[in-house]
Amino acid sequence: MESENRTLKIEQTKNQGVLICRLAGWLDPNTTPELENALDLVDVEELIFDMQNVEYVFSAGLRAFLFFEKTMKAKNGAMRLIHVSDFVKSIFDMVGFQDVIENA
Repeated sequence: MESENRTLKIEQTKNQGVLICRLAGWLDPNTTPELENALDLVDVEELIFDMQNVEYVFSAGLRAFLFFEKTMKAKNGAMRLIHVSDFVKSIFDMVGFQDVIENA
């Protein structure tokens, strides 16, 4: 039986109310709590997830993005996903969550 250790790397840059999170790897039930615990949204007006190196998003990851979107809207902020691969975008499309993806 093949056992793969899926990981998530999180790189954050905060500047003048904008938090950019560069993600790499998998957002699954094991790695999503890392993302939820890593972000400090104090004084953040815009939250941007750079998804260029995200390989897969499971339902736990989708729930996390929904949570972050609602959190940002509640504080009159915004959340965006950029550099989303076609494969990952198809996952968001299936659940009707494509409105936060920026086509760049």
